[in-house]
Amino acid sequence: MTHFSKLLVVVEDEFDRAAMISEVSAVAGRSGAQVTLLGITAPPPDDPETQVAQSNLYEWTTTAQLRDLRKLRAELEQAGISATVEQTVGKPYEEIIRAAIAGGYDLTMKPAAEKAGRFNFLFGSTDMQLFRLSPDPVWIFKPTPANKLARVMVAVDLLAFDEEKSALADKVLRWGKSVADAVGAKLHVLHIWDLHREFSLRSQVGPRSVDSLLLALEQRHRQWLDQAIAQSGLDPDKVTVHFRKGDAEEMIPSIAHAQKIDLLVMGTVGRTGIPGFFIGNTADSVLRQVNCSVLAIKPDGFRTPIKT
Repeated sequence: MTHFSKLLVVVEDEFDRAAMISEVSAVAGRSGAQVTLLGITAPPPDDPETQVAQSNLYEWTTTAQLRDLRKLRAELEQAGISATVEQTVGKPYEEIIRAAIAGGYDLTMKPAAEKAGRFNFLFGSTDMQLFRLSPDPVWIFKPTPANKLARVMVAVDLLAFDEEKSALADKVLRWGKSVADAVGAKLHVLHIWDLHREFSLRSQVGPRSVDSLLLALEQRHRQWLDQAIAQSGLDPDKVTVHFRKGDAEEMIPSIAHAQKIDLLVMGTVGRTGIPGFFIGNTADSVLRQVNCSVLAIKPDGFRTPIKT
């Protein structure tokens, strides 16, 4: 089981205060984790003509931010959560990743952007950069009904002869179990499988051969899923399993919506040896469609390009 001992919580200018306290308390409360509240300010522009005005605005902004961070710390401490406050200056996603690495945090938590652009994505540009580039687990959350996490779903990608993909699936399942246990949520496990180029194969080798292949493939994927669940220490009787055939990019958001999932736990990259390959196509598509909180997990050995 993953143990939460140190949480980095990013505090932006606009966020749902009740949701922030509820979400952080749910994760840190039972584990007794130490929480660090991180505020980030953009540096003033290096413009001689407006230097004084910009410097005054910068000082006012950082002072107001520090006051708000201390107020939030006091509210968390009233809820029994030990918290400290930090401030830094720079690009938000870079400073968040640097702080997470330098502090050795188990998990980074951040509220989803309330205004993520004209396409109504839940996640803003900073959120997506964290999903892509952070080597550590990142939890971007939105307010849940009654500020309670009731349903957590783990989406796993399995291929028995791909050691890295299997290791990531095991890591994602263990994180899902830990979070569900920590917040007292019902755990769902989702695996989508498919036969590549099924329709073209039907015309080339015939439907009977393809149907036989589909049956064998379905049995193999189900076997892999059962083995992965058992290996991760999950109790099959306490997990709701969704085993579906289809397009993962379409079905993961659809099932998450239909099951009223509060938190989706998923791996966001399948390979680490390709320079610049920081997020998979399926993960990127899913992140642009879901409307629930997401906990993104990277494979062991993932190296961020952000210099620390």
